[in-house]
Amino acid sequence: MTPANRILIAVGALLLLSQPLTASASAEDKLVFSGNGMTLTGDHGGGGGAATWLRQFDTGNLFGLGAEYQQIYNSHWTLGTFTGALKFSQGSIKTSLYTEAHVGSGSTAGESFDYTNVAGGLISALTPWLSVQLEERYIDIQPSHGHLPKLGLSFQVAPKVLASVSYAQSFGGNLGTKLGTARLDYAGMPITWLIGGAYGPVAPRVLNLIGQQVGPPKTLKEGFVGAGKSFGRTDWQLIGDYQDLEGFKRTTITLNCTLHLGKRGSST
Repeated sequence: MTPANRILIAVGALLLLSQPLTASASAEDKLVFSGNGMTLTGDHGGGGGAATWLRQFDTGNLFGLGAEYQQIYNSHWTLGTFTGALKFSQGSIKTSLYTEAHVGSGSTAGESFDYTNVAGGLISALTPWLSVQLEERYIDIQPSHGHLPKLGLSFQVAPKVLASVSYAQSFGGNLGTKLGTARLDYAGMPITWLIGGAYGPVAPRVLNLIGQQVGPPKTLKEGFVGAGKSFGRTDWQLIGDYQDLEGFKRTTITLNCTLHLGKRGSST
């Protein structure tokens, strides 16, 4: 995933899960396009793009398929992507189950590698102002591999303001990751925005720093900010992300566009 997609959890699930779990949904199809460019320490750079088709049902359930291509320095890879979400209620508790997968292959310095990054989890609204997220992620991007479970809490501090914190710690491999993240989202009009940061030791391949000589896990300092606005049938979002991995620095700018294809009849 790109830094922006990692921030957003998954491009498809975000459209469902970033909404209040008590909100109603409409049945519609969407196309999501994403493009990014980056600069790296050592006068290197890269970029890529992604396209995803999403089908959302009036129940809040979601299904999506897409493709992604990324290039960074002397590495490049192509991925197929899948997004799914299932929304249901049990008494006063509203819950969304979600899954995502990024699977493919690429090459670095002429040597091929396989790429697997899959996750599943749930988000439950325990109260009108508090939600909890539990996620299990498996990463296998040769030669790095392992599990990266995450616990997150979200607080509705105002009707249009959501504050979130999370902690992820790897096990069962060589990822060596212990990452804490904090984020603030504003879902108002006419502009939405987000701001946040992350800190902790992390394996370079968790950040998609493939082909870079950055060694074993190092301490990450990260900050990100984004803004979004709707124009007609499209939603646009621009995100800036800055990472400092003990002196190895990356800046990424990502532009996302969601095209609403129109509402469909009632779905189950």
